[in-house]
Amino acid sequence: MKTTAQSQAGVVLMFSLIMMVIMTLLVISMLRTGVIELRIGGASQISAQNLANAEAAIWDFMNKNRENFSHRAIPLKLLDFNLSDDYDFTSRPFSHLTNVTLTANEVACTDFAGVGSGNMLGPKAMQAAYFQVQADARDPVFAGRTIVNQGIRRVLPAGGCS
Repeated sequence: MKTTAQSQAGVVLMFSLIMMVIMTLLVISMLRTGVIELRIGGASQISAQNLANAEAAIWDFMNKNRENFSHRAIPLKLLDFNLSDDYDFTSRPFSHLTNVTLTANEVACTDFAGVGSGNMLGPKAMQAAYFQVQADARDPVFAGRTIVNQGIRRVLPAGGCS
């Protein structure tokens, strides 16, 4: 049986329309995947920047208050910490530090039982003050937030916790 050109006139048209629909769906799917990957990458970048900002604030705080970590020092000296004293927030390199909040708390003051201290207990035992420093870095544009906690131990002489 011979087929004529007249009996196959619409097959190519239908086949090409079906292929166009499939290709369109494939392109739409790829575009959605690309948009989602861009969002994930942006969130990752914001999170990394917030982490770097929080760590920079804690590092700066610890270096400036190295000698101030002692028993009951938090309310007097350590909470008087302001990054704007050292950085010009209007300049581009330091503008991101405006969004970091730093808090410091004394957690405990007790006998120090560190490596090399022996088993000394009693009035002649060294003591240690423990602090928690928390930096809360936020991104004002995309609402990203990273909180970093840093524990600090300051070894004190005997009777330092009194």
